[in-house]
Amino acid sequence: MDPKRAALALWAKSGDPFHPFHPLLAHMLDTAAVALAVLEEEPARTRRFYAEDWELEEEKALRLTAFLAGLHDLGKASPVFQAAWPEGAERVRQAGLTWNEELIRESWVAHGVFTDLYLREVLREWGFSKEAACLLAQALGAHHGFPAAEGERASGRRHVRSEPQGWREARTYLVEALAKALGLEPLSPLPDPSPEALLRVMALASFADWIASDPTFFPYGRDPEALGYWEEALEKAREALKSLPWPKPLSKGERTFRDLFPFAPNPLQEGVSSLLDRVQEIREPTLLLVEAPMGLGKTEAALYAYHRLQERLGHRGLYVALPTQATANGLFPRVRAFLERLAAGEFLELQLQHGAALLNPEYEKLLEQSKPAQVYDARYSEKGLATAQDAEEGGVGASAWFSARKRAMLAGHGVGTLDQALLGVLRVKHHFIRLWGLMNRVVVLDEVHAYDTYTSGLLVALLRWLKALGSSVVLMTATLPSAKREELLRAWGAQVERLPSYPRVAAFAGGKLLEAKHVPQKSRQVRLQAAPVEPDSLAKTLLERLPGALGAVVNTVDRAQTLYQALGEGERLTLEGLLEALGHPASEGPWGELWKARGGKGDFVVGKRLKNGTLVFLLHARFPAEERALREMVALSLFGKGGPRPERAVLVATQVAEQSLDLDFDLLYSDLAPIDLLFQRLGRLHRHVRVRPEGHGEPLLLVGGLQGKPEFGGELRWDKVYEDYLLLSTWLSLQGRKALGMPGDLEALLEEVYGRTPVGFPEDLRERAQESYRRLQQRWEGEAKTAENLSLMDLKALLSDTEASALAADFKLDDDAEDKRTQRFLTRLGEPSVPVVPLYRVGESWALDPEGKRPVRLKGELSKEEAVALWSRAVRLSRYPIPQVLLREDPPAAWRRSGLLRGLRLLEVGRVFAHEGGGVRVELDPELGVVYGSG
Repeated sequence: MDPKRAALALWAKSGDPFHPFHPLLAHMLDTAAVALAVLEEEPARTRRFYAEDWELEEEKALRLTAFLAGLHDLGKASPVFQAAWPEGAERVRQAGLTWNEELIRESWVAHGVFTDLYLREVLREWGFSKEAACLLAQALGAHHGFPAAEGERASGRRHVRSEPQGWREARTYLVEALAKALGLEPLSPLPDPSPEALLRVMALASFADWIASDPTFFPYGRDPEALGYWEEALEKAREALKSLPWPKPLSKGERTFRDLFPFAPNPLQEGVSSLLDRVQEIREPTLLLVEAPMGLGKTEAALYAYHRLQERLGHRGLYVALPTQATANGLFPRVRAFLERLAAGEFLELQLQHGAALLNPEYEKLLEQSKPAQVYDARYSEKGLATAQDAEEGGVGASAWFSARKRAMLAGHGVGTLDQALLGVLRVKHHFIRLWGLMNRVVVLDEVHAYDTYTSGLLVALLRWLKALGSSVVLMTATLPSAKREELLRAWGAQVERLPSYPRVAAFAGGKLLEAKHVPQKSRQVRLQAAPVEPDSLAKTLLERLPGALGAVVNTVDRAQTLYQALGEGERLTLEGLLEALGHPASEGPWGELWKARGGKGDFVVGKRLKNGTLVFLLHARFPAEERALREMVALSLFGKGGPRPERAVLVATQVAEQSLDLDFDLLYSDLAPIDLLFQRLGRLHRHVRVRPEGHGEPLLLVGGLQGKPEFGGELRWDKVYEDYLLLSTWLSLQGRKALGMPGDLEALLEEVYGRTPVGFPEDLRERAQESYRRLQQRWEGEAKTAENLSLMDLKALLSDTEASALAADFKLDDDAEDKRTQRFLTRLGEPSVPVVPLYRVGESWALDPEGKRPVRLKGELSKEEAVALWSRAVRLSRYPIPQVLLREDPPAAWRRSGLLRGLRLLEVGRVFAHEGGGVRVELDPELGVVYGSG
């Protein structure tokens, strides 16, 4: 048998009527070419990481890395894989290779497992130690999402032992041909790779494989033995990256704050700028801590810090991570405006990264610049790549290729939820590509106080990886207890030292505090006043405070719906009706943009108008996605910084209005909540300088639950949302207070509430406090342990096969998959929930509306428009026993075939979910959203 002939007969991509088969050697060369082309495009600092990983001069290190990436599919040179395509199998047999047909029929093994097994021997011959070869083999074998489990390797070894003569020689030829093309010879000795070095290789190999597998970029059937094949493959790789387009380093020289923003810096922003000026020794990943009250421009301070750190350290891009989809939507246009000024004629990629990004009109506008015929492939299906628009003109755009979930983190700039980043430290499919996308970037972590102990534990793991991968971090918070601050700083490896008084900014690098400063802020007093909790009485109190733009933030959706109804009956307003009521034609001004964003449709209810002209709006998380997005835009337009401000209006909202949304109320009511969240809500009160209506010259916070005995259970259900101990401690600290000083009282109250032990409670509350405190401590300890077990808290656990840390891998859980066993084991804890599409049964058919005007198909192949229409109606429900029942039911057949819809469940409007206590009826009200009733 001729090893060369046998090796060249091996196939990587089977043929079809449109494409001839693609030889395995050709695909290995194509993948190596993409890997090398990517590294050529990366900033010098990224390339330096790879050189340091292998202790080689840069050019040789990059070629070694490309060589490793090209080896990712060596497992396809196995009998199991080659026998899978009859036509290709016959060609391989004619070249002299045979196999055990019976063994293949009884035991199938994925080709990534064979890559893992073959490379353990191959890499020893290339200068790697036994341990290093084993680790790299596992890393490259994981290119389809997960490292091989020991059981899979055991099955694979049976096949390897039974391989007839010739297979090993054919693989040797492939390896040597790949090395020859790259101009490499065996290197010895090579250092054992660190966890971050392993991640850099495994992620690059997977990504390069995605590009090299697309016949749009790399046509199948090319002869790898043809003269100049390698040079041609490298040129095709460069053209592919240009068409995506792959982010390029941006360097225009350091600019002042005024160069990048249309206003002068305030004291906080000036404080960040001057701190970065003074810290000249920044030469390594830096953590910038920004602790300041709400509404002081922390976002702009962070964006300016990104510019300065990127210029100084050569970072490759930016990701801004926020607590919720709503906060990400609110920040997206601000980041885009900043990047437009920063680009100065160059093209910058910007992706909005969360599950409902497609419903954001700003993002849709950017995506429309991509070639429409190919957008569907990248965003709605499993396969296919979409090329981007011509980026020669510069500016900010969103390329369709990067809009796919697993690829979005590879874009140069992104705004999204923290969850998207945290998936990098959980063992979901291809998690390592997300982490690699965050490598050597500036990552802004906003509202870091907003997470429970479990999610904070994942955040600790993320910080460890970000530092190891050479990224800088901007941590922003308004209300962070000292214990949580110290935990995050320790995760970065920084020594915890005494910091200046609040508000403050501080920079850490190399494990030490480089510089810190207090940022003086003008103090203001917010009057504090108890308010009734009962909905009718509260509604009366709010109506008496009109005129003005008033806000009411309550603790549960049910309570928000009840308060909205208690404010009075009125005319339902669609978007069109609201525009008419405000006297703003649909085609003019900012409302014109909103109108266009809805495609000129004004059919959804957005609020109501009472008989006296008062406008009332409701915002919570139990609206179908497109309705929630619309209500969010209306709230930001009416109660935000600019735009038309109504004379008489009330917005009733849940916690969705608590974080980051730029809302500004003349008066605010809040249900009692833990002190840090109460301060967050307070940040929506008199947020901007403006002329206030009569009676609202001074900021006033009304708080329900301060009067009388502190009872938070029963119909209120506040103790189901927040731990009773934290509500009790906050209630105790606010007794007798007439005002809250900002920022003067914030830090002291935060430490008082969170530092109080049960002995600090009055005797009549002490036993209750002790019991609640015990539950809280147990919950915190359990959540911390869960985060430690399920995340890559230990960097060395990247490829480990332990039972606890590999739980998600055992389930082969994709990042958007739904699995009843793992509902609480992703990025957030809490009660199980399920995303549903509420549908109406109309005769024998189904529809999105009760009249049947928008019919829905449950079978067959759905069009792009049908898939988007269904996805736009999704809403996530957690009320027991809805998730428990629906997660046992399969999605409709047509939905299972859609990458967009496979995780959704059908919910018939009016369905009753029975349980031991009775039952829950689910209705969909056009004004209130999803409503729960008794069954």
